[in-house]
Amino acid sequence: MTKHRLELFSDGVFAIVLTLLVLDLKAPTAHGLAALKEIAPALVVHAGVFAMVGVLWMVHHGGLARVVEISSRTLMMNLLALFWVTLFPFAAKTAAEQPLEPLGASLMAILCGAYLLSMLATRLSAHSTIDDNPDMRVWRHRRFLMGMTVALIDLGGGVLAWINPWPGYAAALGTMILFLVLRSPPEAERRFATESA
Repeated sequence: MTKHRLELFSDGVFAIVLTLLVLDLKAPTAHGLAALKEIAPALVVHAGVFAMVGVLWMVHHGGLARVVEISSRTLMMNLLALFWVTLFPFAAKTAAEQPLEPLGASLMAILCGAYLLSMLATRLSAHSTIDDNPDMRVWRHRRFLMGMTVALIDLGGGVLAWINPWPGYAAALGTMILFLVLRSPPEAERRFATESA
């Protein structure tokens, strides 16, 4: 399989997941401000999970951007990463219906952590042009350690959510914010991207 087909399949899964999220939104039974109060938790969860899945899609795209060679292990690890993404609509529905119960918050954090671990395995199983550039090896190693750390924090937040749901929500939200902030590549990567274009 070519990288292009892998990306198309992955993009399709993300698009379906984002569509499934909106299908769980229910029309309120009340009217006026009472209706807004009734659907507010579901809307907040929907917006948060939509943004989270969108950021994970950007992480997915970034992880595969310079990959030139994929293996059968890459395909399996990519499928595993996508499996975790497909569970986000269930986590969102659970959190929207019972926001202060541990299950939804725990699932969100654990799914983020499991996705990141799977994506790290996907990236390590594929060969990228970055792998051949000595300037980028240190950056890649730091990003790998950061990804592992964030995944472990997510998994820890998922466990702590069973005591109090807020660590689960905080871990998932923190993951999203961190990856949004880190979208800008370091100077070495910019130089490398210009030279290899």
